[in-house]
Amino acid sequence: MKNIFTSVSVWLLCSVMCYGQLVITELSYNPPEANTDSLEYLEIYNAGDSPLNLKKYRFSQGIEFTFPDTTINAGQYITLSVKAASFLTAYGFQTMQWTTGALNNGGEVIALVDSLGAPVISVDLKDVAPWPTALDGTDGNGKSIEICNPLADPNNGGNWKVSVNDLGFQINGKQVFGTPGAENTIPACAQEPDVIVELSSNTFNPQHITIETGQTVRWINTGGHHNINGKQSSFPSNPESFDNGPASDLFWTFDFTFNTQGFYDYKCDIHGAQGMTGTVTVNDPVVTEVYPLRSIQDMTTTKLDGVLDSLNVNCTLTGIVYGVNLRPGGLQFTIIDNQNNGIGVFNNSGNYDYTVNEGDEVEVKGQVTQFNGFAQIVVTAVRKLSEGNSLVTPANISAFEENDESSLVTMSNLSFVDPSEWTGMGAGFNVTMTNGTDNFTIRIDNDIDAYSAPIPNSSPVWSVTGLLGQFDSSLPYTEGYQLLPRYLVDFSPAGGAEDESLDNDLQVTPNPVTNILTIVTDSNPELILVYDGKGNLKQKITGSLEIDMSSFASGFYVIKLVAGQKSNTIKVMKL
Repeated sequence: MKNIFTSVSVWLLCSVMCYGQLVITELSYNPPEANTDSLEYLEIYNAGDSPLNLKKYRFSQGIEFTFPDTTINAGQYITLSVKAASFLTAYGFQTMQWTTGALNNGGEVIALVDSLGAPVISVDLKDVAPWPTALDGTDGNGKSIEICNPLADPNNGGNWKVSVNDLGFQINGKQVFGTPGAENTIPACAQEPDVIVELSSNTFNPQHITIETGQTVRWINTGGHHNINGKQSSFPSNPESFDNGPASDLFWTFDFTFNTQGFYDYKCDIHGAQGMTGTVTVNDPVVTEVYPLRSIQDMTTTKLDGVLDSLNVNCTLTGIVYGVNLRPGGLQFTIIDNQNNGIGVFNNSGNYDYTVNEGDEVEVKGQVTQFNGFAQIVVTAVRKLSEGNSLVTPANISAFEENDESSLVTMSNLSFVDPSEWTGMGAGFNVTMTNGTDNFTIRIDNDIDAYSAPIPNSSPVWSVTGLLGQFDSSLPYTEGYQLLPRYLVDFSPAGGAEDESLDNDLQVTPNPVTNILTIVTDSNPELILVYDGKGNLKQKITGSLEIDMSSFASGFYVIKLVAGQKSNTIKVMKL
């Protein structure tokens, strides 16, 4: 809710912006002089960003003075006094002297208009609370009054305080405080309330209000003998107590910040029986999440033309990282959930202090977009949640389909159509493989180890594992699918990596591994072979299901179990 100062503040802001933000920032309306007020002054400040010429600007209320051809620069002060010579003697610098009139010790309106008579400044000066009073040290006691912020509402007496700057001299035994012609030194303004309730004619206006936790309500007594009583002793159901003490017929304000959610009753002790009661409903703030948590599966569904249902939706996604970073100057990798639903992660130039490692669980925030039919989230934040997580089992597929985009998949019984396509050149290259009936595009990115390796040639038939991508430059997005291997070891000779005839439930633990890798199998392998990512044989093991990999370099390895004519392989990552 907005407070009742909103309209005043908007009018004030408009007026000061239109006129270079010219404001009155300091007043000394009753200096501690005997039988004369020769040291009265007021200070004007240009809070704008550009100079302002004041020629023919004049005070229409309070004092009489018309400015000559005078320019006040941005951030500059001009001081006007009732008697410039007396001011010079006391304060040591020259001021402009207004023509006639004096500042009224009991309060008055001080108004300035421009050369056309349009209002520029209007301050309704008072000498009663909440304005500073003689008890605070002004009004004959030596202290000027200063506004807490040049852009604060000047008609709110709470925004004015007595100066705390000691000028080092006395007048009639009273120490003089002020900052004429200089920046004010009083504390910053108190925060304005979120809601204002007026008390008058034995009513609260408004009577019932709704706010959020942490917001402040200000009650202002504009007339009558009233108080605020929301104590738990009077209203046991109130979540906390609030009150301002005994009733008073003086002008008073009372602020209370509600930090506990719930429903509050309160009353005026004097007139509560006549219906002078009110309520405050305090709700917890409704937090709108800019990037709400969503699932990868929900963010990657498409229409019949291949366009994402969630195109341009902001969200937070979590998943396991697969593959390497295909954009070293930024980010380009894939995350997959435990159901093998995946999506690309992309940022053109930022990595958010994240180094891509397969097996990491990450949380990403950003906007779901589509690049040539390929679904990706353009991220604004990346946070690693854990590392070394197990990967999903690749889905065995025989055709490229939209439902498998960014999933980990394997195609079996493939052979190269034209080995000369394996060029190792450019930002990456495409090779065509066939199952004897259909052709499939295999994309070798220049950021994976296969790019600089020779074409796999140890077998005429291959099983290829990778992430299904898409590059379709026009609607409908139903073509252009590509299989992107992550590593050279994603090419496995037929009867190798995907041959599960030895043990369909083969597992290794831990994976990723730091030191000892344990093979979990129901079979009885005669031989265990360990290959690095380039296909080099690193170790042969017999008679044991444990492999000491502590001395191995970090990277991916293939573990092959052999028993007679049967074999089975599994990939592991060494940290």
